[in-house]
Amino acid sequence: PFIRGVSAAGEAAIFTWEGNALGAQSTISLAHYTREGAERIVNLAVDEIRRLEQIFSLQISDSELSTLNRDGRLTRPSHDMLVLLTEAKRYSKMSEGAFDVTVQPLWTLYREHFLSNPDSKDGPSRADIDETLRLVNYRRIEANPLFVRLDRDGMQLTLNGIAQGYITDKVSDLLRKNGLSNVLVSLGETRALDGHPEGRPWLVALADPMNSDFTAHNINLTNMAVATSGGYGTEFDRTGRYHHLFDPRVGESAWNHVGVSVIAPRATTADALSTALYVLPPDDAENLVRRAGAVTAILTKPDGTEYTLQA
Repeated sequence: PFIRGVSAAGEAAIFTWEGNALGAQSTISLAHYTREGAERIVNLAVDEIRRLEQIFSLQISDSELSTLNRDGRLTRPSHDMLVLLTEAKRYSKMSEGAFDVTVQPLWTLYREHFLSNPDSKDGPSRADIDETLRLVNYRRIEANPLFVRLDRDGMQLTLNGIAQGYITDKVSDLLRKNGLSNVLVSLGETRALDGHPEGRPWLVALADPMNSDFTAHNINLTNMAVATSGGYGTEFDRTGRYHHLFDPRVGESAWNHVGVSVIAPRATTADALSTALYVLPPDDAENLVRRAGAVTAILTKPDGTEYTLQA
């Protein structure tokens, strides 16, 4: 589905593709002179999205990630899987474990607890959390061109805190390679190639973490990416006290922030850092931004106080 933008005669129009990537509502907006040309390039992008979903999706039963989680081992992993796991481990180390792709067993523990006890006001027992935490440790991922191995039975990965950013970058790079400029790619995270065809930056709305029906900020993007993390994305209980953004070090939903947006040159960076910063207390968040460099983070505390970190 394309939406033709308004343009003067002889000028490029904006075409927008709308679809889905890794379960997120997605759009690609690009400037082109013809519908046929726009469709050809968007089809290349959609093929790339589907190829990467076959690697990183938890919803596809025979994806590389699903195979790794089921078997604890993946033979001859794709180049993309190796690159992303290497990046994930780098951000885990940089954040001192606040970002950790091995948290999937915690997600399963909380989901099953609240499915069995839908009216419960409390999460899983401390003993169950501690038992599950034995499976959470990014250092236990062994990855090389021959195989990826999880070195403890029951370990599982989720790449949801970084893969959307990675797919956004891969699609953006593909479009750039095909000669496109003036593109906005939004596949769960958002990246702008150059500015808007009207000669201004792309305008991107950031949801208000206190009420995601409203916009907190409209930011200008030119050759930059933005990613947002918020516990409101997946809530396990009816009150929203227990959500999917865990502090991997303690096994509980993180509550130092209610929303974090990161602006960075690449969407992979913005995605991983927004996840890690959500977990960290303000002082540690400041240290991480300093270590990462070349990023801006907008963080909202549970009382609605907002602050910005920059490096």
